[in-house]
Amino acid sequence: MQDKETAIDIGKSIAQSALNTNTLLIASSDFTHYESNSDAYRKDSELIKAILSLDISKFYAVQQRLVVSACGYGAIASIMKAVKELGATKGELLKYATSGDVTGDMAAVVGYSSIIFV
Repeated sequence: MQDKETAIDIGKSIAQSALNTNTLLIASSDFTHYESNSDAYRKDSELIKAILSLDISKFYAVQQRLVVSACGYGAIASIMKAVKELGATKGELLKYATSGDVTGDMAAVVGYSSIIFV
């Protein structure tokens, strides 16, 4: 279940479990799957903006409006909620790329990013 309410509940539970511990929280998901490189960059950049702002409502709105095929969007939202509960105020994009940036095949790519929350 990757709906917003479930993700928020899980994020709260994770935050409570991690409180006062030295815990590293990680969410893992690809972003757009098997679309053109330009479409992947366009869709993923909108989703990443929502992640960086820790705005879960906007994150879900973008994911649904653009039909971003990120397979683990619920995990991302859960960690967004957890880190926000633990005091993070924003995310910082470390890197975004697609499989096309590596293989040169821009017709059907998968998007990837790394983000840290501070």
